[in-house]
Amino acid sequence: MTRDGGRSGVTALVRDPRRRRSLYLVVAVIAGILCFVPHVSIARAKLLPQDSSSAGLGQVINQLGGQLSTFASLLAGGRPPNDLYLIIGRSDPVADDVIADLHLVGPGRRYATVDAAKIDLDKKVDVHLLLGGVVEVETTNHDDDDAVALTRAYVRAISKQIGELGRQTIKSKRSIVDGRFRQSADRVRQTSAALDAFRATNRLASFETQLTAQITLRTDLQSRLQTKLVELSSISQSAGPESVQLQAIRAEVAALRGQLANADRPTTAGSGANAQGLSTLQSQYLNLYRDYKFSQSLYEVYARAVEQTEVESLVSETATYIQIVEPAHLDPHLHLNLSAVGVLAGLVLLVLFTELYAPATGLGWPGQRDRLPDDAT
Repeated sequence: MTRDGGRSGVTALVRDPRRRRSLYLVVAVIAGILCFVPHVSIARAKLLPQDSSSAGLGQVINQLGGQLSTFASLLAGGRPPNDLYLIIGRSDPVADDVIADLHLVGPGRRYATVDAAKIDLDKKVDVHLLLGGVVEVETTNHDDDDAVALTRAYVRAISKQIGELGRQTIKSKRSIVDGRFRQSADRVRQTSAALDAFRATNRLASFETQLTAQITLRTDLQSRLQTKLVELSSISQSAGPESVQLQAIRAEVAALRGQLANADRPTTAGSGANAQGLSTLQSQYLNLYRDYKFSQSLYEVYARAVEQTEVESLVSETATYIQIVEPAHLDPHLHLNLSAVGVLAGLVLLVLFTELYAPATGLGWPGQRDRLPDDAT
């Protein structure tokens, strides 16, 4: 059959309303059947990935210290991990794990090459993000068991990849924290040695206690001096210059004034520094003491951080990083073959155009208008 003959046959078919409508009906019946056959199965699974802060460690970390959560957030970068989990679910390593898990590639297997398997899996499986950071795996297939198996394999692969990522993060965090912990321990030893040497040099058992004792001693001397001065004034009015009691009180007043004069002069000799000596040493002592307290506080922070990383390391080895919100299951709703639905929708548009729009607007098939004068004659 020539090309012109084929065109003439098609033209004759579409020009004949009865044959054209019969063709529409046949195509509609076939497309309607293909909407339901073969059966479309959709399997779904919903999972909630967990980071270390949500893996049962919140209460433990809070007990370790209120500032530790801020420290951990600093190491984690403060970024929400939801988008990261979605990227992992759609990543190439996850597809590789699924192919290896289900043995999809090889002689006698479903696919001949890994690339062919990945292309087909990309068409069948969709990983998307729902509200609340929930990751949903949706598999479309024509076999119920195969759809559920693919969905479960994806859940296992995503859990494995997130676990590997968590272990890498914990390893990096642990190396940083361990290094800083060792440095803080060395700093505590250095500042403590410097403070002890300063105390030994200046005979300071405890700066605060010794300063308080010296101030108390000076106050006591001043109080005793005032008492003796009042007593001296009273006795001098009634006793003569040769009075033994008056001479004794005068000697005591002179002795107390001498002790106060010694207290006003800075000294560190003898049993230790006096009040003025302690005041002179105060700035040096406070600098050393501040460095020691700061290094000790920093040491405690990193000690808690080390404990946190140890707990996180144990969790990464023993606990799953995926909380299954909804296990893999088949969607009970009816699902249609979208390609057949598209054909049916296109057919409806064609019928509307040829049977309603074309006659209403005076449009005709090619060559039909040319033959109208012949038909009229």
